[in-house]
Amino acid sequence: LLAQGVVPIAPYNPRNTDDPLDIDYRVEDRIDEHAEDISLKQSVLDETYEHRTQVERTNEACKDCGLGHVLARGRVHARTQVFVALCLRVIVAVTNYEQGDNPGRTKLKTL
Repeated sequence: LLAQGVVPIAPYNPRNTDDPLDIDYRVEDRIDEHAEDISLKQSVLDETYEHRTQVERTNEACKDCGLGHVLARGRVHARTQVFVALCLRVIVAVTNYEQGDNPGRTKLKTL
C-alpha cells in the first residue's frame, strides 16, 4: 500500500520508536510530510477507523461461517459477494435437508 501512496487508517504505535510522534493514526504523519494544504479532522479519522474495524469483523465472521474470504473491493461489491455466498449456503442447507442429510453440512451429498 505504501508503495502505491495509500496509507491505511491504522493506529500509530509510539512504542516502536525512541522519539514518538504526537499523532493517533499513521496517516497523519504521511499527510504532514507530503501535503502542506491538507488537514484531517480527528473525528473523521476516528469514524473511518471504526468503519475499517466493522469491515474486518465482517470478514472474520464470513470466514468463521465457512463463506471464505471476501475478495471484492468496495462496499457494494463486497455486500453482493456476501449476499450470493449466503444464498448459496441456504440452497445447500435446504438441499441437504430435503435429501435427509445434515443441513449444517457445507457440501451437497453426492448421489
